[in-house]
Amino acid sequence: MVDTVVELSRWQFAITAMLHFLFIPLTLGLALLLALVESAYVWNGRTQYKQLARFWGRLFAIHFVLAVATRWVLVFQFGMNGSYFSHYVGDVFALPLALEAMICFFLAAALWGPYWLGWERLGKVQHLVVTWLIAIAVNASAFWVLMSSGWLQNPVGAAFDYQSYRIELTDFQQWLSNPAGWAKYWHTVAASYAAAMAAVLGMSAHWLKRNPDDAMARQSYRFAAGIGLVAMIMVAAVGDRTPELDNLTQQAKRVVMTGQADNALLPAIEARVRKGIEAYALLQQLRDENTAAEILRQFDALKADLGYATLLVPVHKAIVDATDKQIRLAAQSALPAYPGLILSLYRLMIACGVLALLGFMLAAWWGARNQRISPWLLSVSLYLSPLPWVACIAGWAVAELGKQPWAVAGVLPTFWAVSSVSVSQALVGLLGLTLMYLVLLGAGLWLMRKVLLQRNLVENGAKA
Repeated sequence: MVDTVVELSRWQFAITAMLHFLFIPLTLGLALLLALVESAYVWNGRTQYKQLARFWGRLFAIHFVLAVATRWVLVFQFGMNGSYFSHYVGDVFALPLALEAMICFFLAAALWGPYWLGWERLGKVQHLVVTWLIAIAVNASAFWVLMSSGWLQNPVGAAFDYQSYRIELTDFQQWLSNPAGWAKYWHTVAASYAAAMAAVLGMSAHWLKRNPDDAMARQSYRFAAGIGLVAMIMVAAVGDRTPELDNLTQQAKRVVMTGQADNALLPAIEARVRKGIEAYALLQQLRDENTAAEILRQFDALKADLGYATLLVPVHKAIVDATDKQIRLAAQSALPAYPGLILSLYRLMIACGVLALLGFMLAAWWGARNQRISPWLLSVSLYLSPLPWVACIAGWAVAELGKQPWAVAGVLPTFWAVSSVSVSQALVGLLGLTLMYLVLLGAGLWLMRKVLLQRNLVENGAKA
């Protein structure tokens, strides 16, 4: 595989994943906000809450549609530029994505019509139930996706099958209880809530700077401040425990994140490479139909290290009979290639998170006083609103850069996961999909701007 194809494929997946993720926090956070605001409307019957729910519902609609559109293109990456990834681990990776599509996605899509058209046709409680079901569906969708992402970091509940030459699911319960998956779910969802509420807080602050008596903006500000503060506390309390897991990929990531030298892990990695070479040699015997019980027993004991043996391919394609120097080079390649960048992004994530937490604390404290919000606090809320988004992107980059050179940690190197395409094909795919995503992003921003400009700021609130 040409190195240029691998790099272009990595960039294509990174760009499409990042641009898709831009729509996810607002989708998750606004779904929760709509459910809570509409619950307040049903509870006390104040029309202002209904206006609030309908207005933010329009922005939720834009992001929901764009999240779905960009999701399908992202899924296509597994066939376009990750065909061997799909072949090798598709038995495990495709299951949660199928469950997400068949259950969560279709539930949200089926309920979209009743939600959008049912304000005057359904009773208040009936419409509230629909809203909550949509909020649950989009968050359950995130659960399956993030559990899949967690499996890439900590591949449990699956094993290599020598007859199919693929990784196959062996224990769904173990897969479902994967600590990396649960850590990613709670951390990412809480961070998404915080990012969405930061956006709502910033927009509300902008309106209040123009009209301090805007009742709807003030209510939006209070809701966003309260939900955002709880979300940020949850982010800080839960954290992402994935780097604390006891596998070599996460240990290497943890060492880099703490600014230490990672060479101490090289002996352990070299040992895994040597065991992988033994497993690969046994696999050749099994391929030649030498399925003696002793060979099967030895292979089962060593097959977990097969992925480390494949790291030898760039320096010794045959894998077996590798020299000590080649083994050391393979082990060195298992360490993150950009430790300085990872450390800088990690510190950026922490700094943005701390500042966002302080901003939400101030906003929630002032909002609880039920007084006119100070202009300086509105300015702070406005300028701090991008910070949770920056923290989300930085955290995602730390997780993925820290996992390299693996597509699946300790199992499948990235250079083996990509499709066998030419450099020109990979380049055209990268440029074409990037352009498509930028068009969708531009359309989303234009639609948001149109909705926000249409909002009629008056003293008694705005009509959605």
